[in-house]
Amino acid sequence: MMAAAGMGVFAVIDLVIHVGWQRIGQTMAVAGFGLLWLIPLRLLTVGLDTRGWRALLKMRRQASWALLFWLGMVRDAVNTLLPVARVGGEVIAIRLLRLKGVKTCTASASVIVETSVTLVWQVVLTVAGIAALLPYVGASFLVPKLLGALAIGVFVVAVFLVIQWRMGLVGFFERLGGRFFRSRRGAAPVLRTLDQKVRILYRQRRVLLRCAMWQLFGFVGSAAEIGLLGHLMHAPLSVTQLFIFEALIQALHSVSFAVPGALGIQEGGFVLLGSVLGVAPDIALSMALCRRGRQIVLGVPVLMSWQWFERRHKQRGSREGLATLPA
Repeated sequence: MMAAAGMGVFAVIDLVIHVGWQRIGQTMAVAGFGLLWLIPLRLLTVGLDTRGWRALLKMRRQASWALLFWLGMVRDAVNTLLPVARVGGEVIAIRLLRLKGVKTCTASASVIVETSVTLVWQVVLTVAGIAALLPYVGASFLVPKLLGALAIGVFVVAVFLVIQWRMGLVGFFERLGGRFFRSRRGAAPVLRTLDQKVRILYRQRRVLLRCAMWQLFGFVGSAAEIGLLGHLMHAPLSVTQLFIFEALIQALHSVSFAVPGALGIQEGGFVLLGSVLGVAPDIALSMALCRRGRQIVLGVPVLMSWQWFERRHKQRGSREGLATLPA
């Protein structure tokens, strides 16, 4: 994975050299201090996604909106900046919720179902994004490849959801590797409880719809980020162009999970889509680099706050352990 990150960095450098770092610098200079608006816009987007997660968790005392908002920022920073294949943020969020007194099964079930809702939205938005792209590319040779890859993605997501709904992930893996699970009898009840909680959440349609609604608002917030960049760089984009950019860039992020932060892929995707949608390469690459800069500016302090929390918890545990020792 580190090798993939290195290749991504070289790809970004190559794109900057090819497009021209002076042109990119001039484009960013035109945007100026208006780029600072990317920070509150991203905070708003994470806040909207957090509302959807909170609808699934239903624990207002142990998991306040402020706590979940911070955990949402941690999830985003870990998945964006660290080599964790875009799943490490979810694992960290479950761990931090457990440290705050939320049961592991409850926290895990909320994250699993929220991720499933995200996957469904990802498929729907990608299909709509490709459909919106067709008038720009016509019967291009890329379209059959995109549709083929999308068909595979739809099949995988559908199988994943059906397994969770019909038998649960634990029941499925027990059938595949019964001996392995029978040899770990202590973990099996906990995993079955997790499966049960996941299936209970899937039956609560109103809760799922609320989660999906807030995630859709979050998608609009992310698309607005690209719209702001286009406005600041004097390259206004239509609503259709914004939708295509955000839907397909998110799809690229999902399929490039092996590359930390989709380094090089995000930037290349912006340039490629820009060439199709009539956006100049220097502007498209500047948009991608500004989004990358926002990820770093917000992500690094959030990662530091996470490490501070972990250190503080460890110190508190050490003090409590010493206090229980006999005099």
